[in-house]
Amino acid sequence: MHFLGKNLRYLRKQSSKTQSEIAALIKKGQTTVGNWENGISEPNLEELLIISNYFDIPLDTLLKVDLSEVNVYQRQGSAISTPYDHSDTEDQMIKEDKLNYVLQEIKNLREEMERINSRLPENK
Repeated sequence: MHFLGKNLRYLRKQSSKTQSEIAALIKKGQTTVGNWENGISEPNLEELLIISNYFDIPLDTLLKVDLSEVNVYQRQGSAISTPYDHSDTEDQMIKEDKLNYVLQEIKNLREEMERINSRLPENK
């Protein structure tokens, strides 16, 4: 089970942002953000990364942890911060490994899409 919609609403409200403000950040409509929060649809990977970076929250935490239940995030000024140190070398290496894995998967998907597209008849 993932908590994307619930967490997006939680983080948005904790930062006193409207759906329209988040939508403008992602260059989408307010209805789209509402649909994400209600589980009707989901953002693509690029949109997830924007949300993750905006709220300064790891992507896996955004998806897998119910932030309203765990309450591991505390509001400090206008930013949401994590209770652990981002500068830890071992954690950084793990994050880099995960990022490399995700980037490789994206590359593999692109190559697969190109392979499939090359087999489709061209529209003339």
